[in-house]
Amino acid sequence: MKASNFLKGMFMLAAMAYTTTTMAQVEKNVIFRAAQGEIKYEEPKEKPAPKGIIGGLVELAKTGLSNTVHHPEFVENIRTAIAGAVGTTRRISVVDPTVLASAPEDETILVFDGTIGTVTTTSENEVTKDDKGVKHDNVKYMAVITATINIKDGRSGEIITTIPVNTNDYSWTWVESAEKALGNALANVRKKVTTHLNLFFPLYASIVEGDRAKKDKQKEVYIDLGELDGAFKGMTFTVYTLKTVAGREAKKEIGRLKIEEVMGDDISLCKVTKGGVQIKQCIDNGEDLVITSTN
Repeated sequence: MKASNFLKGMFMLAAMAYTTTTMAQVEKNVIFRAAQGEIKYEEPKEKPAPKGIIGGLVELAKTGLSNTVHHPEFVENIRTAIAGAVGTTRRISVVDPTVLASAPEDETILVFDGTIGTVTTTSENEVTKDDKGVKHDNVKYMAVITATINIKDGRSGEIITTIPVNTNDYSWTWVESAEKALGNALANVRKKVTTHLNLFFPLYASIVEGDRAKKDKQKEVYIDLGELDGAFKGMTFTVYTLKTVAGREAKKEIGRLKIEEVMGDDISLCKVTKGGVQIKQCIDNGEDLVITSTN
């Protein structure tokens, strides 16, 4: 199953379930079961030592770093963090591989694997003076973790999506210990994985009723997502119209929503933040709308 076909199938499922009951709501936001495959660690290649003092100074000038240490002992922590991050996304449940062996043939099952690359901390010495003019050495640390995580179709083995992880993508923060630096980098790994998967496997919703409106503009609506779906105040959505063009399903973005209040297991009140006129026209005309989460 290729990624494009997988996404198309997910979107069409949501469209077909648009006007259905609460029972079908569970179907259109199906929870995929996933098993962990091999997440390998690639041992870093040793760079040749710079020749002489001048060579060392040139290398330092290139990197801007004074002391970098590899941490292969931290790899298992990263594997655990990746599995935990995958399992805490809204539409994936991580299970033991033996469980998936008996999964029904019509169930879409997933496997995630990948490669861990860089796991390093870098220290830098900062000399400061106190009020009496006495110099003090203050060592500070920063960590970098890189990895590539693949989400695959558990039956065909084809890659559905790839998550590139590089904690350099986030702002660098120097801290007082190597342990804390690695902990910060690990938190960024979790954030990268969960953000990617929550966007790739979004929650689908339907407008069940229009609420406050002003003249020709919709101001608020109710959607059929709530606590059971992991909805939260501040959660945002994109609103699409769905049409058939030359026998194909075509979507067009017409607006945005933001949850103001989660009001039950399967209902939330949303503010219309964009496209109020078009959304009201579609509601008044009884047109089908498809709504997907964006955070």
